[in-house]
Formats: sequence, structure tokens, C-alpha cells
Amino acid sequence: MCDTLVVTPEASATGTLLFAKNSDRERNEAHQVLAQPPGHHPPHARVQCTRIRIPQVRETRGVLLAKPYWIWGAEMGANDAGVVIGNEALFTRAEAGSDALLGMDLLRLALERCETAADAVEVITGLLERHGQGGLAAVHRDLRYDNGFIVADPREAWILETAGRHWVTRRVDGFAAISNAPSIGRDFTRASADAFETPRARGWLEPGAPDDFARAWTDPEPTVRSNGPGRCSRSLELLSACPGPIRPEDLLRILRDHGGDADWRPDDLTRPSSLCMHAALDDWRPSQTTGAMLSVMDPMRATHFLTGTAAPCLSLFRPAWIDALPTGFEPLPGAEADASSLFWRHERLHRAALANLPAFLDMVAAERDATDANRLSRALAMRDQTQLQRQQAAEEMFEEAERQLEDWRHRLPHLPPAADQDPEWRETWARHNERCGL
Repeated sequence: MCDTLVVTPEASATGTLLFAKNSDRERNEAHQVLAQPPGHHPPHARVQCTRIRIPQVRETRGVLLAKPYWIWGAEMGANDAGVVIGNEALFTRAEAGSDALLGMDLLRLALERCETAADAVEVITGLLERHGQGGLAAVHRDLRYDNGFIVADPREAWILETAGRHWVTRRVDGFAAISNAPSIGRDFTRASADAFETPRARGWLEPGAPDDFARAWTDPEPTVRSNGPGRCSRSLELLSACPGPIRPEDLLRILRDHGGDADWRPDDLTRPSSLCMHAALDDWRPSQTTGAMLSVMDPMRATHFLTGTAAPCLSLFRPAWIDALPTGFEPLPGAEADASSLFWRHERLHRAALANLPAFLDMVAAERDATDANRLSRALAMRDQTQLQRQQAAEEMFEEAERQLEDWRHRLPHLPPAADQDPEWRETWARHNERCGL
């Protein structure tokens, strides 16, 4: 489960395209942030993706990836040509096939092979039609799905949604949000040649009804259960409510949104998932936001801000560039909790703060927002600096965030326990903590 947002330059306060995404995965599915340099590959080489091997291209671009530890592909990322992509799980009526490319594999392959957003759309649709999509997409449960994408560069953004090997696209005007529900109906810009043949043959579109991808392909039950439509509506509501042109800080606020209710709490099992997603039970809200990303796509040089940690409401965004990634994102986390990786060190703070997360957020939220805004401003002012200068700045701001989180850890003993937390919710978290070694 995920949520992705994009703001085109004409609607942006910075005059540049803005991109943001929350990656929602299983709560113990550690989130990695890494950079891969450009590659040169011999003729007839093949690349091992998560489930299958496919032919490699001769030249691949440098990429910045944010990804689950066990997947070859990525949930979100950018390349050295200024393209950024985020993907979403879509639950469709397309028949599940054998192992093929995961949506995250398609995302990484496109970043490695494209120069513009339009190129990326062509790469994804071409690979989809040739190799298909499918296979187990979760590490501890049987979860299979199709995919939607926001694909953007400094000039334009596209929504691409798929069902099996079928697809549609829509060019974004102003701003857009996608979640775990097909959103392109009749308003598509392009469609694959046979996108509506199966829905008409199966009766999913009535005779004479206009071509409507979302109506034709949406599988209603898992889509409703995911609350994808509700979260997408909430994203669009918050984007529409911005008082003027949309700022990067507005997107951070949306990524941290819990639905707007003053009495929100993560153990409330009566509520569906929020944009800042907090895991509950194994069969109800099992997903957790495990990483978040904001990109300011200046044509001169894109600047990215990544948490590398779960729970955006309790995380700090750290500046990075394709060629200047802070070394603090290493070592990369894996399946078991460790004492050195950023993700698992932060999980000790996060899971301790669950004793009364609303009260802890009251203690730190104002400081969190102020320091994020400060780092954002400083990083954006460095887009024309040398690689060495940006690397030094990225390291300094990463360490600032580390000191800030250490201060938050010292506040934990002063956190009053929450009253009447749901016992099944507590037991579920305790079981998952034991599984990962926390």
C-alpha cells in the first residue's frame, strides 16, 4: 500500500515539479536507500530482477533507489537524467500469471534506461507487454498485484496504470495523487491496443458503455479493503486546500497526515489506513509506511529528501543528490534488526514511542517541521554547487538529523503511557518485534 503525489511546475510555489511518495510495506520489511552508478554491459548480457532474468541494455543510467531490502527493484527513485518514479499496488481483475517482473522491477528498469518521463512510460509499457508482471510481492504473506505509476521529469508528469499486460496513461495538469486503486477512467491519453477487449467480453463494461479503465479493471473487494480510494481522496483534498501555489513543505505535511481527526491513535482499529500509515493487525491494516521521499525537480539539478526510516510523522527528511548520497544510509538494513543501520536504529525509537505516539508527536512535531524546513531551504540553495560541496552538506545535515533523533530518544522516559490501548494491537506488535529481534 502506498501513496504518490505530483505537482507540475505551474502549480508549484518553487516553479519546479514536485514529487512525493510514502512506501507502505510490512512493518519488518526494512527500507534501503542506495545509489547505483551508471553501468556499461557486454552484448547479450542479462539482468537478474526479483523473480526473472531479462536481456540487459548496453548502457544504464545512475540511479537513486528507495526499496525493500529483498527486492531488486524499488518503490521509488530517480535517475541522473532527472526522471523520478513512484509505484502503487493495484488490485485488478486481470488473471494472475506466473513469475514475471514486479512493479518495482519495472520502476528500476525504467530509471536505468530512460532520459525523460515520456521515455520511461515507453520503457515500462514495452517491458510489460514483452515480459508481463506478476509474482509474489511480499516477503511474509501471499500478496500479488498489478501496478500504477507516477512518472515525472522537470517538465511533465504522467500517470500510468496497468492490469496484467494492459495499460493506460494520463498526462498530469496541475497536481495529481494515486493510491491503491485505478484512477484513470475515461480520461486516458493513451491505451494499449486491447485494453478494453477482455472487460467487454467478460461483461465488466456494459454494451455501448464508453471505454473506462478503472471501471473495467478494478477488483472492488481488495481495493476497498486497502482504502486506496479513501487515501487518494484525502491526498487530493489536502492538495486542493493549499492556500496558494503548493510548497515542498505542503507535501511533507501530506505525507505525515493521519486523517485530520484530533483523537487519532495508531491502535484505533475502527479506522482505515491513513496516508502516514501505521500497522495494526495482521489481517487489518497490516502495512506500515517504511520510507518516504520528496523530490524537487529543478531542471538544473534535482534535490531529493529521504527518510530511510518508517513512520514519516516520527522521521526526518535528509537531503541527497544522485551524486551526493550521505554515507549514513549505510550499512543497508536487512531482515533482522541490527544496531548499526539507520532503519533499525530508528525502529527502536519508533516502536518505543508507540507506547503513546500521539503524546510523543505533541512533544516533537513543531521541532520536526522547523528543522525539516531549514534543511530543505539549505539543500535547495546548493543545487549549483560542486559535487564535493553538496556531499559535505549532505553529510552535515544527515548528522544534524541523527543528533536530533538522539535527543528524541532521551525524551522517551518522559512519555506517559497511553490509556486503554487495544490489547490485540499490542500483542501483534510484540510478536513482530520478536520475529525481527527487537
